[in-house]
Amino acid sequence: MYSKNITINWSDDAKEGLKGIYHYLLQRNSVSTSRRILREIILSPINITFPEQFQFDEFRENCRRIIVRNYKVFYIHQDNIINIITVIDSRRNP
Repeated sequence: MYSKNITINWSDDAKEGLKGIYHYLLQRNSVSTSRRILREIILSPINITFPEQFQFDEFRENCRRIIVRNYKVFYIHQDNIINIITVIDSRRNP
């Protein structure tokens, strides 16, 4: 992490995206596997070592993206705040 004082905020849209992903995963995986994948997604922002570490997305040009398995975590950083905008399945049509 690039700062001990970093704050990570999850938008309502991102939280809803996580819920949808979890329900989708439960249809195809065990509860433990679904939870593990969801945990990887949720913890991905803490791996940011500097704000510009991840690429801008070609479809959401104002957001950087973290790719976790088949999922994209979109974020914008401002000062010491990482705002998670949304989380989507990268296999879907943008």
